Amino acid sequence: MRKKLLVLGLAAIVGAASVPAGYMLSKAPIVASAEENDDTDAWDDDDAEEADSIELTKGYVVVNPAKKTIKVGKSFTVNLYQSSACEKEYGEIPDEEWDELVDECIDDITFRSTKSSVASVNSNGKVKGKKKGSAIIKTTVTFRDGSEGIYKTKVYVTK
Repeated sequence: MRKKLLVLGLAAIVGAASVPAGYMLSKAPIVASAEENDDTDAWDDDDAEEADSIELTKGYVVVNPAKKTIKVGKSFTVNLYQSSACEKEYGEIPDEEWDELVDECIDDITFRSTKSSVASVNSNGKVKGKKKGSAIIKTTVTFRDGSEGIYKTKVYVTK
């Protein structure tokens, strides 16, 4: 494709007479056909209706980041995202739909630091580096069916 665009660009500069056989120039805009841009992983209205039937479980949720290095006094937030297993099953879910699924399928999310003197975490998942060292932020997710998933974020705090 790049070669074709280069040839077409050179032809526009030099003149249509030098265009190799098989290439046509037109003043009409080039529009890719739907077949060329078939994005089968795109989320559509049918998927949105199917989202009502998605039941999030431990295997469909991951935390991000899994590990993070921050300086003393700096912070970041631990967030929930869909796992590759969920994406494989349902395709990539847009952020708005994901937020709705989390609200519908998760009863509670708690965050706890194994060393709050090194890295503290609040109820919204905001982690703050307090002193040099390492800690693990444990995110416990209680799903609607009563099951729990525990996810870990390793935090390294530097000066």
